[in-house]
Amino acid sequence: MMSSKERAYFIAKSKAKNANQAARAAGLPHYEGFTAYLRARNIMEQSIKGYARQVGQFTSWLKAHNDKLPEAAEKKDLLDYLQYLKEKRQHAGRTRQQALGILRHYYTFLYHTGQTATNPTLLIKLRGTKSKRLKKILSTQETDELLDLHYELKVRHTAQGKTNRKGQFQSCKHIQQRNHLILSLFIYQGLKRAELLSLTIEDADLKKATIKIKAQHKSNARTLPLEALQIGIFYEYLQQSRPLFEQENDLLINSKPDFHTMTADLRKLYPKFTDPLQLRASIITRWIQTEGLRKAQYKAGHRYISSTEEYLAGDLESLKDDISRFHPL
Repeated sequence: MMSSKERAYFIAKSKAKNANQAARAAGLPHYEGFTAYLRARNIMEQSIKGYARQVGQFTSWLKAHNDKLPEAAEKKDLLDYLQYLKEKRQHAGRTRQQALGILRHYYTFLYHTGQTATNPTLLIKLRGTKSKRLKKILSTQETDELLDLHYELKVRHTAQGKTNRKGQFQSCKHIQQRNHLILSLFIYQGLKRAELLSLTIEDADLKKATIKIKAQHKSNARTLPLEALQIGIFYEYLQQSRPLFEQENDLLINSKPDFHTMTADLRKLYPKFTDPLQLRASIITRWIQTEGLRKAQYKAGHRYISSTEEYLAGDLESLKDDISRFHPL
């Protein structure tokens, strides 16, 4: 009988074979190397098939219109292809943006494997595509106020056995301590929900004051520093609350945090707060201001600098707020 590891191996091998066949069918050069490159970046197998088709279409168009191979393509060839998608294929701006993103992957692969001397996609940015609409950026003082308020009104009072008007306990202490840890990771590391739920005990190194974030479908792995305040939050959670959850290796112990309820509670607690994405936008904006785009890109886990650049709008809005606050006209 086949073991679970052997079964997983053959399933993965079968998926890889299917992806390679799709790449061959699409006429994609270097299909085996490119699909391996995509899998190494945690791109899903179903997405790899779509990537292969898109690059195959570009390859066929380039050969038919300019009699070139992809390795010889220049920026103008890419712009002509995007114009072709717009005028002849009637593709919307968002669809063309996705096509450009796939071609960026492909030319990054070609460049790193020495098959082309330049990456013609780097300086291309489509105009007219809808940019990310940033939420109201919170200052450091505001996010600290939110964290302090949550501790005072939720964690501390729950630990002291405070009750609501009906005489009921507000919440279980271990639930609120876990939520306080989650809130700190939203505020200081800008983590996304999937990244939070993938954390294990080994990812948090309290001696080095760092935490490792695993790669996700659309984000890179990274190691981020913990704030001094978080060390105490981690110790309190690990010693007092974690033993009360199911004992597994997950940092959050597969306790299935109710993010919807947590978000609603935080809105009542602090009206300036909207949702966890606001906290992520706030810290990324702060990283851009204090450490620059490249370091902000790494800390946010963005695969492309263009993703980080979208938060420059938040940087500008934050600057406007500072000017209005400290230098009113």
